[in-house]
Order: sequence, then structure tokens, then C-alpha cells
Amino acid sequence: MRDVQKTVLSQYSCAPTLNALIEAWNQTLDPTRLIETWFTNIWNLDTAQGYGLDVWGRIVGVERVLTLSTDSFFGFAEPQDLTLQPFNAAPWYSGTQTTSNYRLSDDAFRQLINAKALANITDGSITSLNAILMTLFAGQGDVWVADTGTMTLTYTFNFAPSAVQVSLIQSSGVLMRPAGVRVIYAIKPQT
Repeated sequence: MRDVQKTVLSQYSCAPTLNALIEAWNQTLDPTRLIETWFTNIWNLDTAQGYGLDVWGRIVGVERVLTLSTDSFFGFAEPQDLTLQPFNAAPWYSGTQTTSNYRLSDDAFRQLINAKALANITDGSITSLNAILMTLFAGQGDVWVADTGTMTLTYTFNFAPSAVQVSLIQSSGVLMRPAGVRVIYAIKPQT
């Protein structure tokens, strides 16, 4: 504590042995450093690490470990998502997909937590969805969402998302899909 004498009853304030013991305990058990470490590693989202980010993930509702689809498939009933492959570039779909787990780094998980926190309080407007996209893909390239006016939202990427990013987009729950609205993903090469 900063001023331990304020915690000593007035009747004991002149007791030298008791005051010496209290002062020694105060120096040994000073919680200031522990509180600062806790604030830095757990409470402050910008500096949190490991366990602290896992706590924040539970608070906002996202997990650090993502399940990635390891295979891309070609077929007549192709998915309308970011796993679409052109002819002769992927095997035929056999009915099952193999998956693997991927653990996000602290920085990537922090971005996901910030994006999910925005998604939790969003009003669902295009402006809000674009803010979430800018948080989730900061420094990756241009990405935006547009309402085509036919009960369809189009997420457009000016970069090719990685397998981890595809998993974030499609299964993390950060990018919402309004009821009755079709979602289309488009990748436009940079010119």
C-alpha cells in the first residue's frame, strides 16, 4: 500500500514494534506490482497475452482454436463461399471433408476479439459491417460489404484470403448474416 499508516488504528500508531512489523509486511507484500501485471496481462485488451486473451474471448464469445477445412473441392453443387475452385484445380467432392485445428496467435486473436466485440454491439448496417471488416482485416488489403438491393450482401476482397481468414469469415460468427439474406463472397484481383 502507498500509505500504510492510514490503516493503523490511532491507539497503535505510536507502537514501534507493531509499526515496524506492519511496514516490513507492507514492503514484502506490496500488491502494486501484482495489480499492474494483472492490468497489463489480463484487463487491458491492447496488451493482454495468453490467458488474458482467452478470458476476453470467453467474454465476447469467440474461441482461439479454429477448425479449418483442409481441402477444396470441385463439383456441380459447388459451395457459394470462399472455398470455390475453378475446373481442374481441385478434386471432386467425396461427401466428407477433412479438417484440422488452428490456434490463433495472440495478435490475430486480439483482432478477432475486437471484431467480435464490434459485432456484438452492431446495428447490422453496412457501415457497421464495414467497420468490423476493417478491424478484422487491418493491413491485409481492401475489403468491403455491399447491399445489392436484391436481398443479397456481397463481401468483396481485393486479396485472396488465407485458409485461416476463410474460417474467420465463414464460421467465427463475426460477420453476421441477416435472416432471409443471401451472402456472396467475391475476390477481385488488384489492378
